[in-house]
Amino acid sequence: MIIKWRDEYSCYDPVIDEQHRKLMELINQMNDIADLDDGYDHYDEIVELFNGLKEYAVYHFNYEESQFEAQGYDSFNTKIQVLEHKSFVNKVAAIDLYELDENQNETVRSVLDFLSKWLDHHILDTDKRFGEFLKEKENQKG
Repeated sequence: MIIKWRDEYSCYDPVIDEQHRKLMELINQMNDIADLDDGYDHYDEIVELFNGLKEYAVYHFNYEESQFEAQGYDSFNTKIQVLEHKSFVNKVAAIDLYELDENQNETVRSVLDFLSKWLDHHILDTDKRFGEFLKEKENQKG
């Protein structure tokens, strides 16, 4: 397991937290395949998981961004979030599938390292700010 859910990841929104867990699960599934030392070529499985991860990340980012507007999140932090989301999508889209096929283990390890570190930082820093905003908003109601 390369990234594991911790309570400190919570953004005080059960839907966002569940989506973050799903992203971690997809990263860990890719890691599990990369850890197999069975002599088989797992390129097709890795690409399928990778594409699923990309699609799910875009779905998740769209959900988060819709929540920023719905909750009245400030424009400065919204812009930071959107820029980080776009940079993630661009980075992932730029991964060379030919390189993945030729140097499977090395490329997958590099991709997994990037994904897990990016997600960890993004949740604990950028998403957490939105979570604190939601928590504060809830406290003002009650």
